[in-house]
Amino acid sequence: MNKTWKKFRVILTAAGMAVCMTAGLGLGIYWSRGQAEKTVVSAAEKEMGFEAGEKEEDSQSYQRYSDEDCLYKDKVLDEEIAKEVCDKYNLDYDTVKSEDVTREMRNYEEALWLLKDMGNCPLLGKKWGKGAFASLQMYIQEIYAFGDGEEVIREMCKGYEIDPDKAVISDLTTEQLIEIGEKAFETSDHPKG
Repeated sequence: MNKTWKKFRVILTAAGMAVCMTAGLGLGIYWSRGQAEKTVVSAAEKEMGFEAGEKEEDSQSYQRYSDEDCLYKDKVLDEEIAKEVCDKYNLDYDTVKSEDVTREMRNYEEALWLLKDMGNCPLLGKKWGKGAFASLQMYIQEIYAFGDGEEVIREMCKGYEIDPDKAVISDLTTEQLIEIGEKAFETSDHPKG
């Protein structure tokens, strides 16, 4: 028995060390994951206005501000577009609340944004742009969570007498972009509530 033990002692010692090291590594990974999760949650709570450990119901002032008292101009990234929406719908840019902005107004805002920020992008195409959408097709498919963007665009462009294979977003009017968005919304399985 002593001879057998001596023969396999190195192998058994190495196997035991490997098991112990694997267990230690596993525990280290588990611990670091937990720490990372705590850090992310803490940062998210801080970003949302909660103090560390504060419960959501304890922060009703934040909740009320974000839902009821938030001004439209504070929720829109592009001040120029927000002002244009307010001008079109006779709203006071400095006082209109976000909750008072209707779906129609949001659609107009979206069309203005598409023309301004994606105007040179083609209507059709399935490639992703650098950090953004590379076509109107990819944009509406992503926003409305469906795969029929090309069909919607082709169908709508027939009525506009525009060749979707050659046109770019800026070839469309705000009204046409709104119509395409509405058609995509109706066509998709996206929740309508």
